[in-house]
Amino acid sequence: MSQDTHKAFEIVGRLKQAARIPDILREMRSAGAYFGYDAFIITNLPAEHAISTQGCALVPAWPEGWRKRYFDRDYLRIDPVANHVRRTTEPFLWREAPYRSDEAGAARVMGEATEFGLSQGFCVPIHHLSGPGGGVSFGADRLDLSDDAKAALHLVSIYAYQRAETLIREGGRSSPARKAPRLTAREVECLRWTAAGKTSWEASEILSTSQRTVEFHLKNAARKLDAVNRVQCVAEAMRQGIIA
Repeated sequence: MSQDTHKAFEIVGRLKQAARIPDILREMRSAGAYFGYDAFIITNLPAEHAISTQGCALVPAWPEGWRKRYFDRDYLRIDPVANHVRRTTEPFLWREAPYRSDEAGAARVMGEATEFGLSQGFCVPIHHLSGPGGGVSFGADRLDLSDDAKAALHLVSIYAYQRAETLIREGGRSSPARKAPRLTAREVECLRWTAAGKTSWEASEILSTSQRTVEFHLKNAARKLDAVNRVQCVAEAMRQGIIA
């Protein structure tokens, strides 16, 4: 396990215990000192026909002037980073978010962000089963992330977003402690092969079963572990010692 991954698991452990939004804010700011980002935002995406983007941000930790301008001017609608979140499930650097040269609004958003020390960034899309929900975006004047650091921030982002969404939905009340989940032997086997980088089809060949059966076991494991996707499911299984 890399140092960045180990750090991510430490952060995740504390995020899962966060009782209030300020706890998440404090933990994510502390993580910035380690990973090198200066600011971040945890946000939902607005509904397609939403009148306003105000209220989309779950945990806004952009520089105050930029946060105000961004939401007052509805930049969330034209931000190429936010728009790319709708089209991909993979984390990406801001510079990898495509936009056409004739999209003046998109270029304006990226240009104005630099005025607030946000020249470079990294974004983690968060997708629900029903589609894109939101994302976590990290910014800095200069952001140099290794592949291990990107993977670590991917994991941290999933937990930070989920915890923020839960706390806001519950009005800031922390959830009661949950009993440790009990996974079947087959669910654990499927998780182990997924953690080893195997696709559902590859795992099905190894386990001499169907791809559909593997996906069934992984879906059950995710439900028991309260995970929104396979990355979080594997990470949570590792964190709880279910798989090594």
